[in-house]
Amino acid sequence: MDTQSEIVAEETPEQNTATATLEKILELQQKNSRQLVQSLRENVNFQNQVRLGMQKELDVLKEQQRGEQFTPILKAIAAVCVEYRKMLTDESISRRTRRTLKLLFEELEDILSEYDAEVFTSAVGESRRPLLTKIVSTVTTGDKTLHNKIARSRRPGVTRNGRPLYREFVDVYVYDAAAGSKKSELVRSE
Repeated sequence: MDTQSEIVAEETPEQNTATATLEKILELQQKNSRQLVQSLRENVNFQNQVRLGMQKELDVLKEQQRGEQFTPILKAIAAVCVEYRKMLTDESISRRTRRTLKLLFEELEDILSEYDAEVFTSAVGESRRPLLTKIVSTVTTGDKTLHNKIARSRRPGVTRNGRPLYREFVDVYVYDAAAGSKKSELVRSE
C-alpha cells in the first residue's frame, strides 16, 4: 500500500475534522492576508493622492498669496508711474534729471510687469470700460455712435489679472441732440 494512503487510512475521523479545520483556518488566514495587503496598498495609494492634492492646493495658495500680498504695493507703484510720468515732458526739469526719471519709470514698469501688471491707454473712439476708466470730463457730440466712447486719454491705467490697480483718466463723448442741430445750423449759415 501507498504510504500516503496508509497515513490517511490511519487517521481517525476526529483527526480528519481537525485537519480540515486547520486547512480551512489556513485558507481563511491566507485570504485575510491577501485582503490586508490589498487594503494597505489602497490606503498607501489614497494617502499619496491626498498628499499630492494637498501639495498642489498649497502651491496654488502660496502663489496666490505671494501675488495678493503685493497688491497694495503694486497699486502704489502704479500710481507713481502714472501720476509722475508727466515730469518726463516737463521742460523746466534738466535733461539729465529727465533721463534719470525715465530709467526710474522703466524700472517701476519692470516691477509691475514682473507681477503681471500692464500699463494701458485706450484709443480715441474706443468704447469706455467703466471698471478700468475714470471720467475726467465729457465732450458733447451730435453723433450718436460716439456716445460713451473715449474722446481723450489723459493718464494711462494699470491692470493686473483683469483688475485695475490704477484707473485710466479719460474724457468721454456724450450725445446731445442739441449739439447736432447747432452743428448743422452752422454748416447751413456758411
